[in-house]
Amino acid sequence: MEEQNKPTLGYEMKKTGLFYHQKKKPDDEDAGVVSVWLSPPFAVKARTRDKDGLWGKLLVWLDHDGHEVQWVMDARLMGGDQRVLWQALYERGLEITAKTEGRNLLHRYLVEQKPEKRAMVVSRLGWHVGEQTVFVLPDRAYGVTGDTPQSGEFIYRNKVHNPYSIQGSLEEWQEHVGRFCVGNSRLVLAASFGFASSLLLIVGEESGGVHLQGSSRSGKSTAGVVAASVGGMPKDIILLWRATANGLETTCEERCDGLLILDEIGQVDPKEAGEIAYMIANGKGKKRAGRDAEGRESKEWRLLFLSTGELSLADKMAEAGKKTRAGQEVRLLDVPAEAGAGMGIFENLHGADSPGAFAEQLRWAASETYGAPLRGFLDQIARAFADDPVGIRSAYREMRDNFMRENLPAGASGQVRTACGRFGLIAAAGEIATGLGLTGWPEGEAERGALTCFKAWLEKRGTTGDHDIEKGIQQVISYIERHGSARFEELGPEYPVLVHNRVGFRKCIKTEDDVRWQYLVLPEAWRDELCRGYDSKAIASEMLKRGLLIAHQGRSTAVLRCGKEGRLRVYQLAMWGEPDKRTPAERRQDFIEVMMEQPLGATAATETQPLLN
Repeated sequence: MEEQNKPTLGYEMKKTGLFYHQKKKPDDEDAGVVSVWLSPPFAVKARTRDKDGLWGKLLVWLDHDGHEVQWVMDARLMGGDQRVLWQALYERGLEITAKTEGRNLLHRYLVEQKPEKRAMVVSRLGWHVGEQTVFVLPDRAYGVTGDTPQSGEFIYRNKVHNPYSIQGSLEEWQEHVGRFCVGNSRLVLAASFGFASSLLLIVGEESGGVHLQGSSRSGKSTAGVVAASVGGMPKDIILLWRATANGLETTCEERCDGLLILDEIGQVDPKEAGEIAYMIANGKGKKRAGRDAEGRESKEWRLLFLSTGELSLADKMAEAGKKTRAGQEVRLLDVPAEAGAGMGIFENLHGADSPGAFAEQLRWAASETYGAPLRGFLDQIARAFADDPVGIRSAYREMRDNFMRENLPAGASGQVRTACGRFGLIAAAGEIATGLGLTGWPEGEAERGALTCFKAWLEKRGTTGDHDIEKGIQQVISYIERHGSARFEELGPEYPVLVHNRVGFRKCIKTEDDVRWQYLVLPEAWRDELCRGYDSKAIASEMLKRGLLIAHQGRSTAVLRCGKEGRLRVYQLAMWGEPDKRTPAERRQDFIEVMMEQPLGATAATETQPLLN
């Protein structure tokens, strides 16, 4: 009986840990057996390999709080300094034996384990396209097929707290959150956002964002909560803008192809705001040097991100004396949060007593049921994309392109086209999710919501033209309005008023019914002052097309006589000012009345004097 209870010599993994059983005296066959404890229980589940062909092993155990730990033990640790290996285990909650003999035995056990199962190690989440096409979340890969060891699984190396958690069923989310989005364009857009980021790779669309801007208590943060509930617990998904561009790089990589929602743009450093918008939309972090002075790989990602705040990106950058450029505007599209129904972001309260009560209802529901819609979406599209990548890509692109064909204004600039494509992708994501039975919305609801928001963005922008061109032309007009009499020398008077820092000339054009001014701008002043910060040639070209600048033999400049200065090359602006419809008698009478109102010894404004002629 005692013989049967004797442990088998060698290693044994028990509930109490890993043991090594050996004879007390190796040369004595009848000697007893001593058991050496090596570590708490763990499993070596798979051999691992990363994209660079570096191997390792996947270890799994429970830490001190009973949480499961998955750790990829790189092969280099087994062949290097054992102290580094032991330190890594201790840090992750696996407290091994302190005895040298035991540690040597544990090292041998780790080296000799040869599991048949294979796992691919990835350093970021989202889509991975190769021998297998999969979508990786921290706790699961979608699209994995096959049962052979080589088909394996995908492991996220930098496993952190998983924001893509699940609570409640899909049906509960549809009943308590999804159905209340219907008839509310901003909520439909937000919920569609929850699915849209995972389509970027498939469709080939660029990263970018949408910013819901509105007053406090307008409900814009509620839209963010609804969007977050599609993929996980809102408080884990939603982050604050209060961060630096460097700090957000890791977050963006962790959320690649997934959900990134940034709340309260007012909290970000105004000097960082524009850089952050550029960085997130560009999908790549800074290049940095490692400890050995060699360059490290930059972090990369694909993201559609939803932002909220009382200020726009332009407002925030203006706090630091900066102005937005076209690239920043198109990377983060400002959509007014107010939907125009007098209820903030809402257009349909679905029977709620007030917008506030409706918002509270949605926020509570989203905190109780979340995560299931995104999992259902990834499960179906990942398998479909893995099986037929060409067909799925073509079908989803066609949905986006149909939105653009039907809604892109004629003659729109490339920036407006990009924005329309982004709203089209969000609309397609919502319609696909609806077709898969995930939203509970009627067909066409996602497209209607996205179109309403696109039109609101376009109306707020004020033009379908190029952002920088429009801003540049506005700057030229503003310059003339502010400095028309101070920086331009008047042509005509025998003794013109001395103008300091002259940028050009102006002359009064008078007819019986009209009095206007025409401005001639010197080339250097046109480039360095009137068009400062913009492409002066592009602005001149557009102003020629609109009749705001007079062309001369196909050129934007002309050589004209400029008083005592002789003939100079200048930009000749079209006549400036509103036509004066008064008769000569009415103009004379108005002038007399102005003169009578002047104090004794005063003269009428110089702008009024030409009316006597």
